[in-house]
Amino acid sequence: MNFRPIAGIDVGKFFSEMAILSPTNEVVARMKIHHDSNTDVERAVELLNKTEKDFASRPFIVMESTGHYHKILFHSLCKAGFEVSVTNPIQTDSIKNIGIRKVKNDKVDARKIALLYRFQELKSTNIPNEDIECLRSLCRQYYKLSDELTAYKNRLTGIVDQLMLNFKDVFSNIFSKAAMAVLEEYPTPAHILKADRNKLISLIQKKSRKSLKWSTAKYELLVSKARDFAPLSIHNASNVIMLGVYISMIKTLEESLEKVLKSIRLLIAEDMAKDMPMLALTLELLQSLPGIGLLSAATILAEIGDFSVFKKPGKLVAYFGVDPSVMQSGEFTGTRNKMSKRGSRLLRRVLFTIALANIRTKRDKTACNPVLLEFYQQKCQSKPKKVALGAVMRKLVCIIFAVLRDRKPYQLRSPQEHAQMLAAKHTAA
Repeated sequence: MNFRPIAGIDVGKFFSEMAILSPTNEVVARMKIHHDSNTDVERAVELLNKTEKDFASRPFIVMESTGHYHKILFHSLCKAGFEVSVTNPIQTDSIKNIGIRKVKNDKVDARKIALLYRFQELKSTNIPNEDIECLRSLCRQYYKLSDELTAYKNRLTGIVDQLMLNFKDVFSNIFSKAAMAVLEEYPTPAHILKADRNKLISLIQKKSRKSLKWSTAKYELLVSKARDFAPLSIHNASNVIMLGVYISMIKTLEESLEKVLKSIRLLIAEDMAKDMPMLALTLELLQSLPGIGLLSAATILAEIGDFSVFKKPGKLVAYFGVDPSVMQSGEFTGTRNKMSKRGSRLLRRVLFTIALANIRTKRDKTACNPVLLEFYQQKCQSKPKKVALGAVMRKLVCIIFAVLRDRKPYQLRSPQEHAQMLAAKHTAA
């Protein structure tokens, strides 16, 4: 048993509830901490210092990760010199039924969060590096904006299908600059048929940056398709208005995505200018792996944070959430175990894309990563394709671990060279 006082903090949007437990798990103090009050934070620090004097041991603080709401209090308590552990909500939810009665309020939750330390040894959470925290925020915002952009593109597609279903026969990519400009100016078949010929051709040529001949051919095809679909078009006021709204939102989101990417590049450039760059060198190492570009590397680096806490590849695999779940009870042992998916959702998203890139072939039929492609094909002989892809994802995490641990770039080898290398290691062992 760990004989030290524990402070459990249930975090809310505007305030948090703190409960301090004695070494014998009795509640010795409670306090409501308003996040916009520096006085409340100072009083909380004084109360924790008093607890240290009373029990001759510095309190350990446990709080739940709650969006961004825990960050203000976390930074303040860390700066005051306390050890703070930010726990996953999955961990705190695991003790919600510790009592028989169905009681849930902030005071009860604060005590349960404190008790979590008694059940398992929790490690203190370090204040993340400022550059890493900034990079993490930018990367997460990029993917949020990207998801919003995809949603608006899907909505725009639905409206275009109602206004002019065969518009895609003219512009296969309705999100190209030329297609968007035409839709914005001429939203319905009726508008296209009434449009000035030279003006519409000029618009297509300007936005597409193609020849006059190509633009004229597009115009002729567009008019033909508009004439065919005009009797079927659902060109009510709602569809026309929402078409303009969605186009405007797509343009805004695309501009915002470009600003975020520019900020990420600027952050990396500023790091490179330092005497001891950290981000830039690690990003170079990660980008030595096939399928990892700047954004993917930045996301991996930002989400992993302090790599030194991962002592073994298995710990990093679990952090990615690609470790297998375990089902075992008595004499029963489950054989159809799925991926746990308990780690970072964003890391798995990026890892999935990287895995697909590593098992594909180029136009000349050569493999992007011969070793992982062969590994995937071998797995497919006895496993479903998705299971085999999951094995590739796990393999990639182990490779990422080795690259970051050894601080050496990844060397792309053929399957034969890889086999020789493994044989040499086995002989040396």
